[in-house]
Amino acid sequence: MIDEIIKLREEGLSFRKIASELDTTVGRVQYRWNKWINRNERNTNDEPDIQNNKENQSSASGSPSAFVPVKGELTARLVTPQKMILFWEVSELPRNVIQLFFDQPFDDFISVVRIYDVTDMTFNGRNAHHFYEIAVPYQNGHWYVKGLLSNRHYIAELGVKLGAGFFPIIRSNTIQTPSMETVSGYQISDNLNQFQKIETQTPKWIDHVSTYTYYAQTENMEENNG
Repeated sequence: MIDEIIKLREEGLSFRKIASELDTTVGRVQYRWNKWINRNERNTNDEPDIQNNKENQSSASGSPSAFVPVKGELTARLVTPQKMILFWEVSELPRNVIQLFFDQPFDDFISVVRIYDVTDMTFNGRNAHHFYEIAVPYQNGHWYVKGLLSNRHYIAELGVKLGAGFFPIIRSNTIQTPSMETVSGYQISDNLNQFQKIETQTPKWIDHVSTYTYYAQTENMEENNG
């Protein structure tokens, strides 16, 4: 069953949808998923010498990877009425799980952020009004996203591209953009000055088979958000 659960998670289905597809309960799906995650985590912890060596290398190089939590975090925050910033920390666990499951180096995958418009709905991973994708570095970082519409709710997911599919790793909180009537009184947050000011290209929405998808040109996908 776990292979089917992983495959459906790769397709973006929620635990509830997976339970329905497999004719079982949500609790059983979550139990199998968590058991599989914990088993992979234990396998990683069974190699202390390798882990210690990695930590020593990180300390010597000044990398913060040794201090990254087991579970990653993706946070969205509104900067202006039409722009938000995403900043994230990632763990080695999802990276190792993906490498083991697909038997392929993680660096061979393209890491992307998906921005979903989830206004007036309970988002299940597949039912957004529309979404677009931005190629980003997987390691700890941040990214500015502009071109947001007024009075909408947005959620972001950090994951990897798998052919034509998408494997989500971490999901952000929901943000709401202000309505046009309140834009004039909107205050920009002061605590984002620590981040360098970098911009993304304005999203281009394309209606395709009842799904709105953002297709970035090659040069846009490769730019350094700056």
